[in-house]
Amino acid sequence: MRQPIDLDYVRTAIVGTASPVLGVITSYQEQIQEQIEWHLRLASLLVGLAVGILSLVAMVRKLRRR
Repeated sequence: MRQPIDLDYVRTAIVGTASPVLGVITSYQEQIQEQIEWHLRLASLLVGLAVGILSLVAMVRKLRRR
């Protein structure tokens, strides 16, 4: 016959597994934020460059039409 599931044992196992994982996430949180900030800065720089290039192309085309 099958033994019933011991919920206290399951809770202890979940807490025992989750605690170190949360500790690792907390220790890397600052590094992750810096990486996200760096990627956002790079993306905004690339978007700004693209807008500048497209504006320059539009101005050159407009001047050639005259």
